Amino acid sequence: TSINAVLEHQRRGAVRWQLVRWMTVGILLGAGFGALTAASIKGPQLQKIIGVFALVVAVQMALELKPKASAGVPGKPGLTLAGVIIGWASAIFGIGGGSLSVPFLTWRSVPMQQAVATSSACGLPIAAASALSFLLLGWHNPQLPEWSLGFIYLPALLGIALTSMFFARFGARLAHKLSPRLLKRLFALLLFCVGLNFLL
Repeated sequence: TSINAVLEHQRRGAVRWQLVRWMTVGILLGAGFGALTAASIKGPQLQKIIGVFALVVAVQMALELKPKASAGVPGKPGLTLAGVIIGWASAIFGIGGGSLSVPFLTWRSVPMQQAVATSSACGLPIAAASALSFLLLGWHNPQLPEWSLGFIYLPALLGIALTSMFFARFGARLAHKLSPRLLKRLFALLLFCVGLNFLL
């Protein structure tokens, strides 16, 4: 999914690769710690934490609650630290990082379309590091259902991957056609629905 989205964003020249490079250093480290954190939390508690997180981010995005945009992106240490936090939280919440990296990048004065594109590129190392960590952590867990590879449930992976790969390019094209404000509101609505579903 990430590769398809990135190809479409890159075709439009929207990915800030210098930012991706240094954020990835932190993401790889943070995602491993995030998987360890998630594995130590009981399922129902983790579900509620994810639900509340999604609702908070949805409200923040919809109402555009954020500090004033700063003078610019941070240096290499700042990007790496941001990557650690984004990777850690993304592994816990099972997200590609967009709900964290997009607000962070827009706060640091990156235009919305570039923030979405750069966040898409950060999604690949988040997915790879998190998946590998969850695979290893759940490898010998006897309570997992059939067709599991560690904590990864293969039928769900297959179903989601096949459909999302197809729609990723469509979503990336749509992101460049919509106004930044409408894009934020739609993203907030999606997160709100996800969060409510997890809590109910």
